[in-house]
Amino acid sequence: FINLVSNVKAEIGDYDFTTIVPNLGVVRKPNGDGYVVADIPGLIEGASEGIGLGHEFLRHVERCRFLIHLVDLTQEDPIKNYKLINEKLKKHSEQLAKVYQVIALNKIDSVDEELQQKYYEEFKKIADDVFLISAVTRKNLDEFMYFVAQKVDEIPKPVIEIEVEEDDGAT
Repeated sequence: FINLVSNVKAEIGDYDFTTIVPNLGVVRKPNGDGYVVADIPGLIEGASEGIGLGHEFLRHVERCRFLIHLVDLTQEDPIKNYKLINEKLKKHSEQLAKVYQVIALNKIDSVDEELQQKYYEEFKKIADDVFLISAVTRKNLDEFMYFVAQKVDEIPKPVIEIEVEEDDGAT
């Protein structure tokens, strides 16, 4: 997905969460302005407790205006996967759990329309903004990215308070 919508060429792995490491890419809006997207590989079990990328990486996620959940409709239980990620975000930070979320139901080219509609309706019970897309065929991708660009303009940057301790020189 990030390879299609931005200037980055992320390395793809052969597992459920396909990018290997977090990536940042710049997306160009139709007017020429740009914004940064962060591709976040699936959070491993224990990430909120500091395992794997853990706290170090989740702290960076807190600076996002909003989150896009790219949900793979070919997985056995996409809703369970979505809820699991949100539990991990909440374990890390209540603030992060409250960040506005958009859901992109991906791989519609690989599932029938009945299943697409089933999941679309189920996810609409969870979130207001749900989209059916295919990153491979680019179906509905332009409309989705137009919506994302609007949200970038509408949602203010989060205010992150950083505490700085003064060094008194005593050691």
